[in-house]
Amino acid sequence: MLSGFPASSGTDPDMQIRAYLLAIDGIPLEAVWQAAKLFIAGKVKNHNRAFAPSSASFAEQCRRQQAVIEAQSRPRLKPQPEAPQPKVAAYKMQLLRDAANGSRNARRELAKMFPDNPIIAKAARHEEALR
Repeated sequence: MLSGFPASSGTDPDMQIRAYLLAIDGIPLEAVWQAAKLFIAGKVKNHNRAFAPSSASFAEQCRRQQAVIEAQSRPRLKPQPEAPQPKVAAYKMQLLRDAANGSRNARRELAKMFPDNPIIAKAARHEEALR
């Protein structure tokens, strides 16, 4: 990797490699490989492409790649199937639409169908009182 950065030619490669090895201790090789590829390809943000990355920057990118690899290897959750909902007859849906649009006849029909519903019953009693 060091040979890919011409401005780093004056540094001692053995010391630089030792610093990298200390910085990446315990990080999986796949993450190290992916991070090195990103630096060489110039795909790491805020990195001066003329210089090799510092050991700390390289280790940080390795940890990011490790997190990406771990996230990709996690099992995916399958969505829970929706519980079947009871079907509502089409004429009841039409009555609800009509009642929502202000139809008094539709509200009366709904009040007859659902006498225990206090909202519908109250609206029907209110309309009866207005007549």
